[in-house]
Amino acid sequence: MRRLRPAGRPLGRMAVRSTLRTHSAVDIREVLRGLPTATGYRVTVKPLRYRTAPHLQAFTFWDEPEMVLQVPEPFRPFRELVDLGADGTPIVLFRTRRDVIRFLYLHEFCHWWLYLTHGWGSSAEIACDRYAFANYRRLGPVRPPAQRGRGERAA
Repeated sequence: MRRLRPAGRPLGRMAVRSTLRTHSAVDIREVLRGLPTATGYRVTVKPLRYRTAPHLQAFTFWDEPEMVLQVPEPFRPFRELVDLGADGTPIVLFRTRRDVIRFLYLHEFCHWWLYLTHGWGSSAEIACDRYAFANYRRLGPVRPPAQRGRGERAA
């Protein structure tokens, strides 16, 4: 049977780009310090020009390895509903661009990780929201999402 994707993590360093006026690529690396890295992927942080209210928006592209995180501009603190499934739907306050970048990166990293480990990643919104919500304000190192064995249930 032929594999469509290579086994394991892609090789290469995680490239970081930014077109935000307030954050250079070096600043973005500092914001992401302590978080797991998506090796072989490019993380691009762009401004999100919204019409009525700021909101969260990000994408992961599988065919060309890139995560695009969009930060609302002009930035002002905002609240967003985050679906945690059976754990509820808290209204999360995003006070800073740092909060937004870390939350979106962890959410997209979870999709990337599930794609690498299970072969699927685009259909796990609640799992990725839970992972990002649990870790985006954490000060120490953050581990990748825990893997479950066949037949194991999520906690």
